[in-house]
Amino acid sequence: MRARLGPLCVATLPLAVWPDLARPFSDPKLIWLVVCTGVLLTVGGPGRVGVTTRALALLWIATFVAAGLLSPTPSPPAIVLGVIAPLFALAVIRVQPTVSALVGAQVIGATACAAVALAQWIGADPFVAAGWYPPIDGASVRMRVYGTLGNPNFVGVVMAMSLPLTLAALASATPVWPRRLVWVALTAQAAALVATGSRGAVLGLGAAVAVYAVLRWTRRVRIGLAAVALFAAAAIVVSPARPIDTTAAGRLHLWRIVLPHVREAPLLGLGPGAVTVRFSDWQREAARGGVRDPRFAGLTDHVHNDYLEALVERGVIGLLSVLAPLVAAIVVVARRPRPLPSVTAGALAAVAAGAACALVDFPLARATELTWWWVALAVSLQPARAEAGATVAPPSAPPV
Repeated sequence: MRARLGPLCVATLPLAVWPDLARPFSDPKLIWLVVCTGVLLTVGGPGRVGVTTRALALLWIATFVAAGLLSPTPSPPAIVLGVIAPLFALAVIRVQPTVSALVGAQVIGATACAAVALAQWIGADPFVAAGWYPPIDGASVRMRVYGTLGNPNFVGVVMAMSLPLTLAALASATPVWPRRLVWVALTAQAAALVATGSRGAVLGLGAAVAVYAVLRWTRRVRIGLAAVALFAAAAIVVSPARPIDTTAAGRLHLWRIVLPHVREAPLLGLGPGAVTVRFSDWQREAARGGVRDPRFAGLTDHVHNDYLEALVERGVIGLLSVLAPLVAAIVVVARRPRPLPSVTAGALAAVAAGAACALVDFPLARATELTWWWVALAVSLQPARAEAGATVAPPSAPPV
């Protein structure tokens, strides 16, 4: 029973929504994540966390705590999320779920979110049917595909991270993962990604498939890679989002406003949530210096680049805490014989998807995306013999 708690929390996290709250999508997920982490830490378990995974998590957590303590206006939700997401991943390993259950939980959660997004795409929003009308009046058509996450870009990132894990489930089809159901999940997630019109999600999916192909280079994977390339091109073409040059100009404009403030606190940053609190002042200051564009005059909560945001809010140490997991994943790949097990390859591909999306968006500042990213990282860094039917951290396995 204890081993099932982790997968249950993973599967239900993206579905936590409370319409009556001021932030109906973000706050319920953060609350649910805190509750789940507390339960998992309380029940404990015999699983051992690898040295590398533990060190990476502690570095990440330390940067949020240090930057938060030194910030004059810290953001409690940002600090809590930064601490709780890696802590949840460590707690999941402790209760020793099977890899198959953990990957399957993410596939189930993503598919449920995809089903809601697809219903919204065809004009059958279940939230509206239940009597709740989200505040999207005046927004573009694609904004109605917000799934259970509140924004089509967030839905797209979750699909990009989940598709490689669903591919891994397909490659490891068992009675636990019936092939037909996995195909349904794969199709629903791919369709939901297209429905969001998110180009950042397409970038993440491209990175994920490229990594998966490198780790498991077979004829079937090569065919799949070609199919995904065509799919990604079609998704970009049919996207109802703004023209890509306008989107790129908006990102560059935002980065030009924020980047100069790295110098104010280069080592530990200005504090988690500093962008949200101080962006309006930075925007006025940049306009006086000639950095202005009426197309992008609105306020923002995030930089739309998690690496720059980590550098501004948590300093050089914070940026290192984001880059270190990627370096660790590369080292793991280099040391293990090829081809890697499908679930390990899928987990590494999910990490790559999140990292790629983080170049143009902020998945590492969102509860579902960040938590699933850490869980995928923890799975990929565990001992190589953790196959689909094995536990995530076999008691006899040496730490990684």
